[in-house]
Amino acid sequence: MTQVLIVEDEEILARNIATALRRAGVEVAVAGSCSAARSEIASSPPDLVIADVNLGDGDGIDLLADWRQDHPDVPVVVMTGQDSLSNRLRAERLDATAFLSKPFAMRRLRELILILLAEGNPGLGPGIRGPSVMMYSHDTIGLGHMRRNASIASALIERFPNASVLMMVGCPAGMVFELKPGIDFVKLPSLTKLGRNQWRPSSLRVSPDTTRSIRMGILERAAEAFRPDILLVDHEPAGVWEELVPTLKAIRLRGGASVILGLRDILDDPKRTRALWDKQGTAQVVRDLYDGVFVYGDQRVFPSSDHYGLEMLQPDNVTYCGYVTTAHRGSNRDRKNAIPRRILVSGGGGRDAYPVLSASLEALACIHPERRPEMTLIAGPLMDEELRAPLSARAKQLDAEFLDSTSDMPALLDAADLLVTMGGYNSVTEAIAACCPTIVIPRIGPSSEQRLRAECLERFGLVETVSQEALDPEVLAKRFRRYDGSRTPMIEVPLNGAVMAANLIAERLATIRPDTPKDARSAHG
Repeated sequence: MTQVLIVEDEEILARNIATALRRAGVEVAVAGSCSAARSEIASSPPDLVIADVNLGDGDGIDLLADWRQDHPDVPVVVMTGQDSLSNRLRAERLDATAFLSKPFAMRRLRELILILLAEGNPGLGPGIRGPSVMMYSHDTIGLGHMRRNASIASALIERFPNASVLMMVGCPAGMVFELKPGIDFVKLPSLTKLGRNQWRPSSLRVSPDTTRSIRMGILERAAEAFRPDILLVDHEPAGVWEELVPTLKAIRLRGGASVILGLRDILDDPKRTRALWDKQGTAQVVRDLYDGVFVYGDQRVFPSSDHYGLEMLQPDNVTYCGYVTTAHRGSNRDRKNAIPRRILVSGGGGRDAYPVLSASLEALACIHPERRPEMTLIAGPLMDEELRAPLSARAKQLDAEFLDSTSDMPALLDAADLLVTMGGYNSVTEAIAACCPTIVIPRIGPSSEQRLRAECLERFGLVETVSQEALDPEVLAKRFRRYDGSRTPMIEVPLNGAVMAANLIAERLATIRPDTPKDARSAHG
């Protein structure tokens, strides 16, 4: 049975609409004229009709009006390239479900049609409803966990256009990345990390117990209502304060879903992490309540499974996905110039980036004005205003460009001869992807993560490092003047982690959801 009929005499537009809907698993028929539409309707009555106003042999609104006399409950969507009050009034009298003025975003049309089909035909709901994936990222000091999940969510939507991804985020700024249709988020009360495994509410003036209760309640209720096919948890297996454990147990009891732990390459000092996991029962949670582990890294750079004992907790269920990054792999740029003329300084999320940006500005001041390189600094969306303001003023004094944030980091990296950044996961992987020579200044603490990552990557010639303890403007200025960016990295690391993770999730969905479209079930298609 035809579900959607497209009545459009512009062949290319009709084909594009049909392709978008078919990719979402919707059966489609196309008619290029009123007469062809009447024949199609007579032979196979549709569940929804999308019709242009101006057709070669008639008027689309008149066509819909005649047909709806006998089918008043079927949704109809009117579209036109000649938006006018007259056409809108005619569509209202027709009681059209929606009126679209060309041009319109194809993905928005697809979302509208899927919703109308599910609402107008309850029996179609299970067939139209695509896979549901819930993601958890506790983000406190930075954006890394949320960015990884957002990248994987985008890759999933590319693969399953009718999927729904619900992200549970703790970032103080909420969701700072643009989301595709099919992806949404729920904001958990924000936390501040005071030390290893020490959190406090960052905004609410309530006790940690109250904050934990609120966050736990949101997680449980969201999982109960959303009923995810897949739950992907980033970094904290039990959640902050073990807030995820009740949700994990409920999903396990209900059955029919897969729970995956996603870990960046380096968590913290391995010995300390394993001891803490054993002491707090986290290792038992991974063993009993998870179905697999994704490691977002390269085993050659850092064998995470060995260091953290993951293979013992999830035998044969640990997979290295490669690095998850939104940056594209850069071309073979000319690295022969040892005197960078364009320096980019990135603070990542920005919450603790003041020392790096301040030292970079003072290093710039140490260089004679006639020999100073161009410098662009990105504070990051989480930097406090009382720290951002003096940095911005100092940058202005030195004729440096100062940005609060950027929506196009890859373009800035492509234009830079040298990147100065902290050792956060996303910052360094974006630099590696762009083949941009990089000085990493890792965070001092409370975790050893950034220092370990910088040391591992430096061993393979992928970055150079400067410790914050040795962060002297004169020393940094010498690096700026004589940086040797011509060295060739010893290895090429995989940067397709988001796609690889989406492929692995697709394999699990094919087992959980027999109705998964075959073209989406291919693990590498």
